[in-house]
Amino acid sequence: MNTQRRYRLRLRSAGVSGYTIVELMMAIAVFGIGVSGIIAMQKVAAAANQHSRALSLATNIGQAWQDQLNIDSSLYTRTTGFTNTAWLSKLAGGANQVGWFRPTYNSNLGIGAAFDALGRPLQDTTASLANSQFCVHVRLTRLYPTSAEIDVVRTEVRVIWPRTEGTVASTFCDANTDIASIAADFANYHSLYQVSAVRQQP
Repeated sequence: MNTQRRYRLRLRSAGVSGYTIVELMMAIAVFGIGVSGIIAMQKVAAAANQHSRALSLATNIGQAWQDQLNIDSSLYTRTTGFTNTAWLSKLAGGANQVGWFRPTYNSNLGIGAAFDALGRPLQDTTASLANSQFCVHVRLTRLYPTSAEIDVVRTEVRVIWPRTEGTVASTFCDANTDIASIAADFANYHSLYQVSAVRQQP
């Protein structure tokens, strides 16, 4: 009797040692909530990393254009004026300021307004502009146009690139695009500004 009783007790204890279906469903629900939180964090982190990378590229592109304008100023002299310059020549003819403009591609210097996703300059062809991810606008202002001393030109560079979640135009860096409307479209485009100055050479 004692042996049979012990056997029945072992069977009874073995029957209650597993998990019920309710416990399994609760465990799956908790696991699902945790996984969904991790996925949401990964999405935010990926978006933040993408924006950080784009911002870094835009900064480098803006600095590259400021360097171009600085080099261009070495040809801006008191005797020849803006005649021999590539970009500052927009101020030739007595203009004290040139509003925002999209610089055309210069084959000799290998740089223009459009850049691809890796920050490489693109030519002003339809096929190349279809791959543009960054677009540059430039504004030039003479600070001392009537001075008898050395003139100084303020150089402003604006780099624009699409927001990933926005609705953007495939030709946002096209030569015929209204750059004023693109620059004002903060819902669909990011923008970065860099300001510097170059001086006239003796």
